[in-house]
Amino acid sequence: MIAIVIAVIAVAVAIGAWFRPIPKPEAPAAKTYSDQEIADAKKAVCDAYGKADRAINATGRKNGGEDPTAIVAVAVNVRLALSESSSFLLRTLEEYPATPSDLQEHVRAAAGAFQNVAIDQLGEAPQSELDPFFKQADSADAAIKQACK
Repeated sequence: MIAIVIAVIAVAVAIGAWFRPIPKPEAPAAKTYSDQEIADAKKAVCDAYGKADRAINATGRKNGGEDPTAIVAVAVNVRLALSESSSFLLRTLEEYPATPSDLQEHVRAAAGAFQNVAIDQLGEAPQSELDPFFKQADSADAAIKQACK
């Protein structure tokens, strides 16, 4: 008899729980950062962009001369610089979430342009397909350098 009463109570509680409204999930509060955290993040991202820019420019200045093997080696190095620079920049943004949003946006645009140029060059895309990405990279470069002053 006691077992039946307990079973009835358990069923009643289960039915009550079933029809009880589910609480609305609370949106997580936006993370706020101190001025020092923002300044440190900006410096880290700007330093990372400086390294990436130096790597891309250093490889881009080479031409390989008349040696076909050297020409291919230079082309590979340029693509490697673009690919590694984009990965390095995106990784730095992940490590420093306090980076100002406008700087994040410009760095992501640059990284995306670098990735698109690298993959399109590997696929031997015509210059007309590369030009929009070069323009995107140039625009992002100017904005990043302005933000990092």
